[in-house]
Amino acid sequence: MKTTAKRYENMQKILIIGVMVLSISGMHMLLSHDFPKTHVVARELYFLPVILSAFWFGLRGALITSLSITAFYFTYSIFHWQGFSTDDLDRLLEIVFFNAVAIITGFLQDRQRAHAREKLESIKALAATVGHEINSPLFVAMGNVELLQDDFEEDSETYSELAGIRVSLKEIKVLVKKISRIEEVVTRDYDGTSKIVDLGKSSNSMDQPVN
Repeated sequence: MKTTAKRYENMQKILIIGVMVLSISGMHMLLSHDFPKTHVVARELYFLPVILSAFWFGLRGALITSLSITAFYFTYSIFHWQGFSTDDLDRLLEIVFFNAVAIITGFLQDRQRAHAREKLESIKALAATVGHEINSPLFVAMGNVELLQDDFEEDSETYSELAGIRVSLKEIKVLVKKISRIEEVVTRDYDGTSKIVDLGKSSNSMDQPVN
């Protein structure tokens, strides 16, 4: 389900970037060249989809966007070539800037994501270790409680207290399972001043009933 939602979100982002590139390109096609400053403004708008692509899709997405813009804008520049005039050089230099921004921003975003993935893997490994270390004594405790219950009548107060302990241990077991299955770190407010991990949203395990 998360994969489908992520795919749908990515499709929306691609559509947004595509609409932005086409809209800006359409402005260049429709605007009169009697007002060159409007074309300069429209040209600068190309940086928006380039930067968005870098933040959303990293270096690869940014380069695809910048190269698509380059293909259009270079063709546009050729059709309006004035023999290496100042405007021609400005347009060529801007094409270089489009791709430079795409490479730099995309590279930085990819590096940040790689760092975040490494951090998440460390958290997942730690969570799995904690879950494993807690499970061993937890199973022993649950087994001992069950053995103790066999020594008492079901209607006795001690049996009821042991049943309560057993329920609590099962709740801990479910909690440990969630900890060991953390896939991403999703936080929530704790007391208004700090945040804690939301195990329900961070784990890929389903809530289990306590018997």
